[in-house]
Amino acid sequence: MPRTLIIRFGALGDLCICGWFVSGLAGAAPDTHTTLVTKKRFAALAETFHGVDEVKPLPGRDLPALLKLARTLNKDDYDTVFDAHGVLRSHLLTLLMRRRPDARIRKDTGQRLRLLRKSQHASVPLPTVLNRSLLDRYLELAGAPADRATPPHPPLAHLRPAEQTTPRVGLAPGARWSSKRWPDSKFVNLIDLLRECIAVPVTLFLGPDEAHWYAGSRLAEAASRHPDVDVVRDRALVDVAGALARCSVTVTNDSGLLHLAEATGTPVVALFGPTVRAFGYYPLLPQSRVLELTLDCRPCSRTGSRTCHRGDLACLEGIDVVAVRDAVLPFIDGDPDPGCSP
Repeated sequence: MPRTLIIRFGALGDLCICGWFVSGLAGAAPDTHTTLVTKKRFAALAETFHGVDEVKPLPGRDLPALLKLARTLNKDDYDTVFDAHGVLRSHLLTLLMRRRPDARIRKDTGQRLRLLRKSQHASVPLPTVLNRSLLDRYLELAGAPADRATPPHPPLAHLRPAEQTTPRVGLAPGARWSSKRWPDSKFVNLIDLLRECIAVPVTLFLGPDEAHWYAGSRLAEAASRHPDVDVVRDRALVDVAGALARCSVTVTNDSGLLHLAEATGTPVVALFGPTVRAFGYYPLLPQSRVLELTLDCRPCSRTGSRTCHRGDLACLEGIDVVAVRDAVLPFIDGDPDPGCSP
């Protein structure tokens, strides 16, 4: 049986998109044994990806941990090695393995940085069109042409219930950086609209980054005010994925939960502010939707880590709550009560 090794550390969103790549490989060559190398905290989730036969977690962040992983990997004879990360750590791992990867991801970092300069300095020439998603770059590792009309099978689709009789809306208000978060007050208004105007159950997803601001917030008060709002927090990623799979649609910022939801086959209504399609992290499901504003200052940050230089976060503040609700309606076959005020 052919054996393939894929190296991808990175964040949750990166790994979930890599899961689509692995799923595509499994569809094209189902008899291949695929091993995925990733961070220890993502290992349990990665083990559930369609097409992953084995996960080799990185046991730590230091050089001895990397050396230990290389020795473990050297016990197996891999026919194909893909460096799907292309960072110093993955370069060093293949060096310690004494194995040149068959392909290493092209990251287009320079062109993305030029795009950032264009948004801040009108005199900077536009870069070559950045039209490839991160999944496209993964697929190029195996020489597979990107087919946006028919992307690979979602890697966690098996978590979805066989039948979903009751529509449910997921809300993921968090993001690693506050500048990528649609304002909490708008999520509060959205919860009220969904419950009072459409009466659809809501699941609120909170990650570790939300712990410091959620307790005592208006969002927490809104969740407690409506009996059909469930809150998912302090759960293993596999359990979070299962809860996302039970949603008809999830409203999310540009965050890891966007990609985790789509990996289960759940479409998203994604709210994009400082980041843009050209960075490669747009939704992959054809039925997903993106709401964003056309502003000269976008993009202003490659990861969303920079504070808004305008001071008003206009790119996200300007996304209307009613527009988000209306984007959700087709997924739940819902019509708002005509007497309900926006």
